[in-house]
Amino acid sequence: MSVRFFVSSFLKEEYKEGLRSGGVEWVDFPLIKTEKLPFSLEGESWDYAVFSSKNGVRHFFSSVSPNVLRDVTVVAVGRSTAEALKRLGFSPLIPDNFSGEGLIKLFEKIDIKEKKFLVVKPKEGRKIFVQFLKEKEAIVEEIAAYRTVVNTEVSELLRKELKEGFDFLSFTSPSNFKAFLSLGGELAEETLRKAKVIPIGHVTADAIKKLGFDVYKVPDEYTLNGIVKLIMEEASNAYR
Repeated sequence: MSVRFFVSSFLKEEYKEGLRSGGVEWVDFPLIKTEKLPFSLEGESWDYAVFSSKNGVRHFFSSVSPNVLRDVTVVAVGRSTAEALKRLGFSPLIPDNFSGEGLIKLFEKIDIKEKKFLVVKPKEGRKIFVQFLKEKEAIVEEIAAYRTVVNTEVSELLRKELKEGFDFLSFTSPSNFKAFLSLGGELAEETLRKAKVIPIGHVTADAIKKLGFDVYKVPDEYTLNGIVKLIMEEASNAYR
């Protein structure tokens, strides 16, 4: 008996080794890709710079020297974002919860009135943290460094894999889930009804539910590592 699952992002080799040892078969490829957007910086100095994803780090620093933020407190949403910033020589703050709500909790007890924030995000990014900053009378500069688009190149591959069936489907963002529906069509919807759906966190879970599909479980840790751990637990239970 084997467990088969799909994840809408490339997995690290260390995750694959664990899955192999647990008898789990996986299919991993991204359903979206990012496109850099032109931007210009209005400010010259900030107290905090907040990056919501590793894609934001990549696209922002493809145009801006890391030296611009050397004297700024840098904040990363998630471990992969933090790792990307560390490679550039930063020591980022990381909220416990990898979301806009986690950012709010990080700053809610700090006096940030008139503090200057640079927020680097995708064009379609959530507004909850920026709204919080403005309510706290912080000065906010938002940079939409990139946008996400459906990766149409994988449409045929996705449909082929969907015909094989999956026990679990995991999604790393609302954009990835919407792309899954767009690329997979009726096959995607049929698979969603049959498989157990595991989103990376509550934001993605809410997006899935909003479109009328059920969520099986959300990992305790809102990362790919959290997803893999949960899949391993489920696979172990299936073999008992």
